[in-house]
Amino acid sequence: MKKNSGFSVMELLLAVSISTMVIGIVTYLIHNFFSEQRNLEVWSGGQLEMSMALKNAEGDIRNVIRFDPVENLTSASSVAYFGLTSLTPGLEPSVCLNDSTGSVIRYTTLDRKQRSERVLRAWSEMADVNKTGSSHELRLTADATTSSMFGTSKSPRELVLVDADRRYIRRYMVSTHTMRLNATLDPYDDQPRVDSAGNPIKFNNVSVILKSPPTANGSSITPKTSVFITGTEVYSSNTYYLCLRKSDRSLIKLDENTRAETVLLQNPHVDFTINSFKIGYLATRSGLRVEPANFIPDMLNAANNVCFNTVLFDLKLDASENYMKRNQGQTVGDIKTNISRQRTVFSQNLNLKRPLSCQ
Repeated sequence: MKKNSGFSVMELLLAVSISTMVIGIVTYLIHNFFSEQRNLEVWSGGQLEMSMALKNAEGDIRNVIRFDPVENLTSASSVAYFGLTSLTPGLEPSVCLNDSTGSVIRYTTLDRKQRSERVLRAWSEMADVNKTGSSHELRLTADATTSSMFGTSKSPRELVLVDADRRYIRRYMVSTHTMRLNATLDPYDDQPRVDSAGNPIKFNNVSVILKSPPTANGSSITPKTSVFITGTEVYSSNTYYLCLRKSDRSLIKLDENTRAETVLLQNPHVDFTINSFKIGYLATRSGLRVEPANFIPDMLNAANNVCFNTVLFDLKLDASENYMKRNQGQTVGDIKTNISRQRTVFSQNLNLKRPLSCQ
């Protein structure tokens, strides 16, 4: 008798069912694996974007300079502005959010990409600022090269003068400037000079008229009896506000002089939204470990804010609704629903010319 070979219909159906089940499970696991991978990529991408945004601000804070004498923040009797400070609600620019989830910081940073210049004759803040005429000119070194701070088509909007003996460090706004290349008069005393052969000596310099910068509420700072001697270093500077934009909570840097907004971190993002941006401060000492729990949240309420030299950025993001829907039902791994990034920045310049009580 001939034996039957092959599979029965029931065996085939059972094999197909098992194969379908295995393929379904494998497909499901692969889908979840790649979903988790995308989840991690989004989370890592968010971390990278946060790091880049904070690094931009970090570069500014490292170049913040401490003024001496300090400026008044709003009026002669207000909190001192020494180059970096928080702003209480009501003082921030209209574009900035200033509440329990968003800090606002104002700071003045030096432009390290721009060559510094030197003062060619003494200049007095009390006597010369906000005035015009040859006796009130700030005369600086200059030349026809592109590295010169001033030129026919460029001029910084703000300057910081650092006296040669480090007695005064002040900032001013640039009102006007006049280039004087190959001039026949010595910029120090407006007298002609000749060399040993009797030939006229030519001088390169720039005449700059300065004005007092504004306070946080737009009034002018109180003038001081600051006299800057010949040889004083002059740096190009900018004063910025760092905050969350009120309209969409994007992290922005606002130029006080031009009111131009630079977006450091766009919000909302396709995969996350900005939850909060907070700033803390600390006066570090040798041997003291800096922990976020030790940071003071508001510089204006501190008893001795001129002692601060360290800034803490604390930025938090939440997963967007689109991100949560895309990962709904995922079972492999955890769905990361928030991202947090902290960065501690020590500013060497804020360590200079501090009161002895800070030591």
